[in-house]
Amino acid sequence: MAHLVWFRNDLRLRDNPAVASALAATEANDEAIYGLFLYSEKQWQRHNWAPIKVDLLLRQLRSLQQEAAEWGIALHIKGVRDWHTVPRVVRDFCAQYDITDVTYNSEYPVDEQKRDRATRSWLAEQGIGVQSFHGMVLVPPVLRTQAGDYYKKFTPYYRSWLEHLRLRGLPEPYGKPERSSVACPDFPERIDYPQRDSSAWVVGENACYEQLKQFIDNTVADYDEDRDLPALDGTSKLSPYWELGVLAPQTAARQLQKLAPEFPDGLPEGAKTWLSELAWREFYQHLMDAVPRLSYGKAFQQHTEAFSWNDSEEDFVAWCQGRTGYPIVDAGMRQLQAEGWMHNRVRMIVANFLVKDLHIDWRKGEQFFMENLIDGSFPANNGGWQWSASTGTDAVPYFRVFNPTSQSRKVDPDGSYIRKYVEQLAACPASEIHEPGKWVKKHSVDYPQPIVDHKQAREVFLSKFKAL
Repeated sequence: MAHLVWFRNDLRLRDNPAVASALAATEANDEAIYGLFLYSEKQWQRHNWAPIKVDLLLRQLRSLQQEAAEWGIALHIKGVRDWHTVPRVVRDFCAQYDITDVTYNSEYPVDEQKRDRATRSWLAEQGIGVQSFHGMVLVPPVLRTQAGDYYKKFTPYYRSWLEHLRLRGLPEPYGKPERSSVACPDFPERIDYPQRDSSAWVVGENACYEQLKQFIDNTVADYDEDRDLPALDGTSKLSPYWELGVLAPQTAARQLQKLAPEFPDGLPEGAKTWLSELAWREFYQHLMDAVPRLSYGKAFQQHTEAFSWNDSEEDFVAWCQGRTGYPIVDAGMRQLQAEGWMHNRVRMIVANFLVKDLHIDWRKGEQFFMENLIDGSFPANNGGWQWSASTGTDAVPYFRVFNPTSQSRKVDPDGSYIRKYVEQLAACPASEIHEPGKWVKKHSVDYPQPIVDHKQAREVFLSKFKAL
């Protein structure tokens, strides 16, 4: 008899309810625990996984596999053709290792929910017990309004989210169990998917936990003021680890609780703002669970599907390459290409520019981000793009159009961030760097003039969107 922990985007041992359940069930009788992680190059391709994200995933899997063996859990990593084949693979694995019980943490996009329902059905036919948990979020996507509907606005959702934390509290932490170590299964020899070096990012639970702790101890106090300034190291840069589940939101909440024993109340402003960002992440998962069409590339506000988008490939390529002539936009896109990551405030600026200045379909930007971001999250990326495009729930009003030049002066006043990523403007003085057209001509610098007039583009967008 044995137990199976089916891992997915929860690549950790601590603060993992699926792992905790298996450990508790085997504590008295020392039954074997196996782990299983299934990957599919076809699914990665379908969801536009970035090569740098795949590389980080594989590095984390190696680390987790080694640590799991020390915990007495033999973690097997297997490739499958696609999610349709998963039920058979899991069933056969359970038969091979005489598994009687399976635990896992739920995922909320449509394909993953279909996969899990089918697998549960197959396992039930074999008399195998299955238990699922909501280990990827602090608050499960069960919150409902007084009318019984799902929340469509973040602010009331956040109030309910906080109340849920007040009532339920945080789960107790647990440490390494007193179990004998096991041999580490073989790691797949060949992964047929492009990979890009992610070594600038740490892997392993301990290293990621230390990064979280350093952020809480040294940076979170100023988060509300510094988070919008891309030249500063004012954000946590933990997003890849939320996405792969190397860190649990429960672990982060427990660190915040040290700042305010009455958590989630009483937090200093910086920590309070950061907690709300974790809630935004869960709000988008709540929406993905409640509104299946979001998983199919559809706008939340369905009337916006009638918008007449610009299909200029030339404009789109200029945006992708960071050659729009708007320095803050170009700096952000070049940071993305260089590092596989982009500062969050700049993500909003470049997204707003693509949709509301270039009038290009937000779905093209959503896909490009997923193809390049190390922290590409299907729910959060979709939610962020629909927010910027004014097509989503609780989105920025359509008449709010970022002025890229004003935004540039606001978030990068001395041009430090721009100079770091737009090498052609390295010598441009701060007084001209946000509108460098004259300086570029005077010094014969190879940097483009603006590809669109913001004021005119704004008026066209507003008239077209208002007509919807």
